Amino acid sequence: MYRIREGDYRIIYTIRDKELIVLVVKIGDRKEIYR
Repeated sequence: MYRIREGDYRIIYTIRDKELIVLVVKIGDRKEIYR
């Protein structure tokens, strides 16, 4: 899993089978996403 920050949001994602497909697992306000 990878994490990137976009403004006030944190996007957690994974890449399947080394392809250019990105599955966004969770998007939310940083205060809420890690609860």
